[in-house]
Amino acid sequence: MQTVNLDLTTKSYNIKIGSKIINYSNLEKFVSNKEVLLIHDSAISGALIIKFKKLINEETLKLESIKINANEQNKSQETLSKIHSTLIENKFSRDCLIIGLGGGIVCDISGFAAATYQRGVDFFLIPTTLLSQVDASVGGKTAINHPKGKNMIGAFHQPLGVLADLAFLSTLPKREISCGLSEMIKHGLIRDIGYFSWLEENIEQIIELDSEITEEAISRSIKIKAEIVREDEKEKSIRALLNFGHTFGHALELIGDFKNYNHGEAVAIGMIMALEMSVRIGNITQQDCERVKQLFNRAKIDTKIRKTINSLDLYECMLGDKKKRGNVLNLVVLENLGLAKSVKGIEKSLILEIIDSCL
Repeated sequence: MQTVNLDLTTKSYNIKIGSKIINYSNLEKFVSNKEVLLIHDSAISGALIIKFKKLINEETLKLESIKINANEQNKSQETLSKIHSTLIENKFSRDCLIIGLGGGIVCDISGFAAATYQRGVDFFLIPTTLLSQVDASVGGKTAINHPKGKNMIGAFHQPLGVLADLAFLSTLPKREISCGLSEMIKHGLIRDIGYFSWLEENIEQIIELDSEITEEAISRSIKIKAEIVREDEKEKSIRALLNFGHTFGHALELIGDFKNYNHGEAVAIGMIMALEMSVRIGNITQQDCERVKQLFNRAKIDTKIRKTINSLDLYECMLGDKKKRGNVLNLVVLENLGLAKSVKGIEKSLILEIIDSCL
């Protein structure tokens, strides 16, 4: 087991990474003498949920659970209200603990429920997908969607801790592994060319879930994100670099009503658009761009456009992005592979040209 410490001005907590680490010793101090609400993905087997409840039940003052069908449509105000109703109906106090057991959607909505119940209660995350282990569970971004925008309603609220158990990954479809690899590749592109090159050398072993290589890959990816969050918890400056490809990608998800692409695929297509933008206004070459695309292919990330999209429609969706300042879009581009920067005021005509070339 490896441990990454995220030491912030508001809170310090550990992210533990390993195989079969969901055990009594790693959970006792968080659940002991607590009212606990477990929020879990309905896709997780009932037998596993029963086993988990049995593991913590004797230590808790009260244990309730709620399962959610974890998709982007259900990452909503309606689902949040159901969680709040469960807490209120069962008379949970401000001293309670919410545990999120599932992928990124469960992590996001569990954290936001915790941030908003009685003005803020504690939560703990057990991410079960590769994407949630390297991204959604790290850094305290919590949110729900709005029909007109992804993650538009949310709060910064840090968990008490995170257990990223590799044992869950063997239950996932390969498409979900590729989805997580998209964010891991992004971490290398924006911050660490050494990590990106290491991924190039080891991508097949990660896809096949070689335990030692996969643990190392997840740990290094989390360390990169944790380092950025440490410097800028509330996204006032460099944390925005983690949005590389996301302004394009979130717009793709929204315009497709969250049905045409999963998050990792949309972000990968968004990164291709951002890479092409970087060729035009950054310092990377077309050869660099092709190098990244080749890694996407080896990671089996599907970057094909599945439905005809009008570039102006996509641009209009991008204007609803959280990262803009006033009416000006902020886009993240690469100065070099492994070094990103935020750029504002890019001409609309250039953005549309890049979108058209990629679509």
